Amino acid sequence: MIDTRLQRAPLKPDSILDLQQATQHILWIGCCDSNAKESTVLNILSEEIFVLRNLGNMIINGDLSCETTVKHAVVDLQVKHIVVCGHYGCRIVNTTSRDGLKGPWSSKLNVLHSVHEEDLNQLPVRERDRFFVELNVLDQIRSLRQLSEVTDAITLGRLHIHGLVYDSETEKACRVLERHQNH
Repeated sequence: MIDTRLQRAPLKPDSILDLQQATQHILWIGCCDSNAKESTVLNILSEEIFVLRNLGNMIINGDLSCETTVKHAVVDLQVKHIVVCGHYGCRIVNTTSRDGLKGPWSSKLNVLHSVHEEDLNQLPVRERDRFFVELNVLDQIRSLRQLSEVTDAITLGRLHIHGLVYDSETEKACRVLERHQNH
């Protein structure tokens, strides 16, 4: 049975507010092996985006680089949006092989895979990997929401988190939402 908590929606050019200001109002957390160009995907000026690229666009507890970047973006820059963007065809976030990936990154993906293994195994390999990328984006959003700076900013109504998946074949992104979200 496919996980019905997941929903895909087209990414409209104005889905994330186009501020058209040369100030960083968006933190983009993307994968280091993605070819997605952040400003092109969001149709905004590159000066509006503060970018973090890492392994599998993952939020790992204790990752000083990631935690410091998020804190700086949320507290100092006071970004209004955080975008977690995965990409189809990711060589890090896939269901078949994570060769060379060690430590907490591998562990986190293994836990995510085992939680959704039954649903994943019902899909053809290509769709399985695509679905796993989407599940990873949602999992990273949940991890972001556990960071105190993020929680506080969301509570104050000044921060919104968005999940996207980029498809290099179509050169487009789609939003990935938990089933209960209405955005």
